[in-house]
Amino acid sequence: MLNSEYTELISSLDKELGECINDTKIIEARNIFINKNVTPLYQKIKTIPNDQKAEFGKQLNELKATIEEHVNKYLQEHLLQKEKTDHVVNYDILAQTSDFTKGSVSPITLVFRQILGYFESLNFTIQSGEEVMQSKYNFDHLNVPETHPTRETSETFYVKSDKSASLRTQNTASSAAFIDNFKGDELRVCNFGYTYRNDDDDPTHTHQFNQIDFIWIKKGLNVGNLKWVINGFIKHIFGNETKTRFRLSNFAFTEPSFEVDAECPFCGGKGCTRCKQSGWIELLGAGLMHQKVMEHSNIPHLSGIAAGMGIERMAMTKYGITDIRDVYNNDFRFIKQFGKGNK
Repeated sequence: MLNSEYTELISSLDKELGECINDTKIIEARNIFINKNVTPLYQKIKTIPNDQKAEFGKQLNELKATIEEHVNKYLQEHLLQKEKTDHVVNYDILAQTSDFTKGSVSPITLVFRQILGYFESLNFTIQSGEEVMQSKYNFDHLNVPETHPTRETSETFYVKSDKSASLRTQNTASSAAFIDNFKGDELRVCNFGYTYRNDDDDPTHTHQFNQIDFIWIKKGLNVGNLKWVINGFIKHIFGNETKTRFRLSNFAFTEPSFEVDAECPFCGGKGCTRCKQSGWIELLGAGLMHQKVMEHSNIPHLSGIAAGMGIERMAMTKYGITDIRDVYNNDFRFIKQFGKGNK
């Protein structure tokens, strides 16, 4: 049950939602409310004593879930009202219209083609799995514990009430499904497609984004093989002079795990606002496939290397895009920058 402070926040949210005249205004009110009232609470976690963090985090997740519940209620009410008032409008489908403005290839498509071209050159099988995944592939077979935050409804879009299926949170889930009954000696597979996170849209995040994941399974693969593939990949996308940096990290389905950075292309590693003065930009996560993942796939005698990356992040870094939402807004002033000849 939410504490009294959070209950008052929900009451103020209901008041704001009640004044919204359409779906767009409801979503805008939701985003403003979260940025104003919820985001600061997440920042507060850093200052809370360790013995109180679990309860505080639980309350935050309940608050976010309650917000979504109330927002969906108002969206449903507006939908029902719209269905009652909609009527057929007569119009002439042969009426003359103004000339259409010619668009261009999206930066996402440009980078996507480059990425697939690299993995095709290494004889990887290119595929795109189902977007709705069983939890055994999205979590269990990837060694994600039941207590992990990503399993919360505040983080993941579940499509079944018992949490047995959800929209995939990473393309590694598709890879896990693909290799579930793998019996051979070697496998190279590259999965691409949409992934989904219950996230708030801002300049660097979106609830739906493109991701590419690769897995290479073969006896004896090691960190050297992983670095060879990734270094070649980053040079393929950003140029042969681009430097990379591997930092130890922690992912449920790889051990050891690494965050991989590329030298900032905007300042050449000297430090700027794009790289937050660090000289590096984080691009992807990678590692050796965890032994438990290999056991789930019945191939404990083999080794595997894997990595996953967001295509939007790659495009933003390559083309200097500062707001991820620009990619989806169909603004011709933006999209024309990526016309013929821009590779």
